[in-house]
Amino acid sequence: MLAFPSVLLRPCSSRFAASLTFPPMRGRNIHTTLSRREEKAAQPQTPATEHIELDAPVTYISESHDPWFNLSFEDWLLRNTPHNQPVLFLYRNYPCVVIGRNQNPWTETTPRKLREMSIPLVRRRSGGGTVYHDMGNTNFSVMLPRLLFTRSHGAQLVARAIRDRLGIQQCDVNDRNDVIIRDGEQELKMTYKIVQHRAYHHGTMLISSSLAELGKCLKSSSPNMKTKGIPSHRSPVTTLNHYLPPGSQPLHHEHFVSAITKEFAKVYSDNGLRQMETREVSSDLVKVENVWKGVEELKSWEWQYGQTPEFSNEIQGEFSFGSISASLTTRHALITSMTFHLSPPLHYSTEEIAEKQEFLDSLALSLVGKRYENLEGAEGAIGDKWDDEHWREVGNEIMTWLRRTM
Repeated sequence: MLAFPSVLLRPCSSRFAASLTFPPMRGRNIHTTLSRREEKAAQPQTPATEHIELDAPVTYISESHDPWFNLSFEDWLLRNTPHNQPVLFLYRNYPCVVIGRNQNPWTETTPRKLREMSIPLVRRRSGGGTVYHDMGNTNFSVMLPRLLFTRSHGAQLVARAIRDRLGIQQCDVNDRNDVIIRDGEQELKMTYKIVQHRAYHHGTMLISSSLAELGKCLKSSSPNMKTKGIPSHRSPVTTLNHYLPPGSQPLHHEHFVSAITKEFAKVYSDNGLRQMETREVSSDLVKVENVWKGVEELKSWEWQYGQTPEFSNEIQGEFSFGSISASLTTRHALITSMTFHLSPPLHYSTEEIAEKQEFLDSLALSLVGKRYENLEGAEGAIGDKWDDEHWREVGNEIMTWLRRTM
């Protein structure tokens, strides 16, 4: 049997447990158990459903709001919890933008502006589209044996929790297995990951998020970029609080946590015979080496940007010596080719134009192999001819423009 670190065995505190047992909405009878047949019917329907004996379910609730820790811990849970144990992981993050494993950060958002806003950009290990996290939404992950994996189960579980326990009757699942509100505004994107014996569905539920900040953070300034990355399917969004029945109190994180944990227990507790445990997770106490290795990997440039599929871009700028158009290609977010084309003022002589273009060709060659956008280590045009104050100033002006425009 897997030996868990002691922190993972800590039950929920009485304070937190109390927050999960708020009174149900008036007029709604909450059932917490199912018959054996009903329970199996609520579980994923695969050829293995009748043959897999599940362990007691466990819910982990993170006290951390660090996105790198929570995503690394999620991956650790997927790979290290018992194969037949249903696991629910719940957490919130401080404001950040989370992109899918195979996405291009520059077509999904504007990384430079995120840095100016002190909003972290995080690349997760699963596929899917880009999402905005803040303390007004709750992230969840449903982990099951791989042989029980279906694309629809996690979405159906979440939709039932919202309908039956939070009273939002318009909540449903569409044919793409997204959780939606039937007027078409709210659409919850769920992504998944499969390893040898386990699989998970995870998503983020907007409860009271700042939609204005979401809009600002998910705006790209690279419309001409051509990429092999997987684009997000952009949909209108709103929050759960927008759809509450008249007279209802606003929903908060604790309400959603209570709803989804009760629905999870209802499906997997075997009519109470397998008691679900709820465990708090504190990043300060987690000593699992692979969790912290995962944090460092997620923070690294090589993962955050270097994982980007190949792309090309064209940008244009105006300078005192004419207009420049730059064309470039990249692999792993490292520049593999670059060309500059100069459109000079009419009064320039042929010799001046030729010299400027020769300088630009040398500068372009010097940028091959450098990191896209930050151009780390770039020192200017190659060759003694350009090693004077004038050409260094021209080179710095162009590189500053590139860094602000890429």
